[in-house]
Amino acid sequence: MLTGSCLCGDIAFEISGPVDQIGHCHCSMCRKFHGAAFATFAVSAPEHFHWRQGEEKAAHYRSSSHGWRNFCPRCGSGVPACPPGGPFALIPLGNVAEDPGTRPSMHFFVGSMAPWHTIVDDLPRHDEYPPEFGPDAHSVEQPNRTASTPGATGGSCLCGAVAFEYDGEPAAMVNCHCSRCRRAMSAAHATMVMVGHEAFRWLSGEAQVVNYKMPEAKVKGTAFCRTCGSQVPRRRDPENMQIPAGCLDDDPKAGAKANIFTASKAAWSIVDPALPSFPEAPG
Repeated sequence: MLTGSCLCGDIAFEISGPVDQIGHCHCSMCRKFHGAAFATFAVSAPEHFHWRQGEEKAAHYRSSSHGWRNFCPRCGSGVPACPPGGPFALIPLGNVAEDPGTRPSMHFFVGSMAPWHTIVDDLPRHDEYPPEFGPDAHSVEQPNRTASTPGATGGSCLCGAVAFEYDGEPAAMVNCHCSRCRRAMSAAHATMVMVGHEAFRWLSGEAQVVNYKMPEAKVKGTAFCRTCGSQVPRRRDPENMQIPAGCLDDDPKAGAKANIFTASKAAWSIVDPALPSFPEAPG
């Protein structure tokens, strides 16, 4: 039995049978929605998937003519899709608490991979959908967007309602493997960019941003677009903005400098061995 939930716990589910396949998607739409370097999805038979609570609370955004993104309207976490009569349930694996036993078998849409990310395993890689997905698989990419100010680094949500930019280099950029970030991003890990508040500015849609703060946490929270559910920047403290790297439209000309909270990493996730790693937060 596998169990999972969104960050706030309003929406929860379980999987009573085996996970059939796991894959990493690097498309720009998944990066936008999850705010991460890539999204990891597990597939299970629909009869093995069950909602524990909150199915009726899920918000839905149609990201293309054939695709939907489901998310919690309170905390912004992505949630599974199991349409009635569908051939399978599609589960964002970052929301699952236990080790599924099955391991990822491929990367796809690596032709759209984030310029700041490096794949660190030897799994098969496909520029778009792999051939086994069949001839009906459709490739849809987001329009190219960029910062309004020359030299700035820009970003936006999936639907385009929320846009922002910042000046200069990031003050920090790290991969966080904690269980809270996995549930918030519905992904293997979060890659967060920190910039000073004075260097950051909203270009549009600030009123569209929903902020969620975990009641039991000192600083942990999320921010997301209320329309499409994409993870977007949030004010972490009076001095700093925390930006999910997946929502960047421009290359930040930087990469993650460390892995943190590796003691909490998912069993199916691989930590970049080229970076310094810390079991918890570094000093």
